Amino acid sequence: MVKQGDIIKINLNPTLGHEQSGYRPAVVVSCNTFNDVCSMTILCPITNTDNQFPLHIPLENYSTTGFILCEQIKAVDIEARHYKVLERLRDGDLNKLISYIKSIFDIEQSD
Repeated sequence: MVKQGDIIKINLNPTLGHEQSGYRPAVVVSCNTFNDVCSMTILCPITNTDNQFPLHIPLENYSTTGFILCEQIKAVDIEARHYKVLERLRDGDLNKLISYIKSIFDIEQSD
């Protein structure tokens, strides 16, 4: 099963509008307990387009290239979609990603 911080390649189709589509990399953001007990997984897609958007996190010094789209959080049925684990996000980048997601939902940061 996938773990929080895994960078996976997954088919995000079908999609609508401005949602990221196709077979692309994404970062698993849901916690390991959620991933283990639920067939759903929450992720953020990755794009190679640099829009200079403040909620995009660049992937630097990874095999996977691009920018994590923190604002495009998506729940998927991981068991129904074809995916492959590529690599893991480093702790500092994962913490930044979680912090950005908390800011989207206006969740207070705790130490």
